[in-house]
Amino acid sequence: MHEFSICHTLVEKVLEEADKLTPPPVRVTQAGIACGKLRQIVPEYLQTAYEALTKDTIAEQSVLEIREIPIVGCCTACGWKGELAVDYGFACPVCAAPTPEVISGQELYLETIEVE
Repeated sequence: MHEFSICHTLVEKVLEEADKLTPPPVRVTQAGIACGKLRQIVPEYLQTAYEALTKDTIAEQSVLEIREIPIVGCCTACGWKGELAVDYGFACPVCAAPTPEVISGQELYLETIEVE
């Protein structure tokens, strides 16, 4: 379950960013992340890890929002650009070339935090 180690780093970053604020926040109410589909993260596992790792911190009971980023590619053969389906492997839906360049879908970053 790689979600737990990913979430550990996420919670560290949330607390670090909150600690930089002046005056210090009473609590974190929400954290938002952007997560590409290629990361193969199970949102429910990430939510569970987030709840466990924020216990006894200023982020306890905060909401974790996950914005999923689709896999977007560009075909190096015909120039098509759009969302890629991964059901049968990566292939251009126009010319069936097997090697599209992946433009997005690998992201994973802290996007927002809300505090009070």
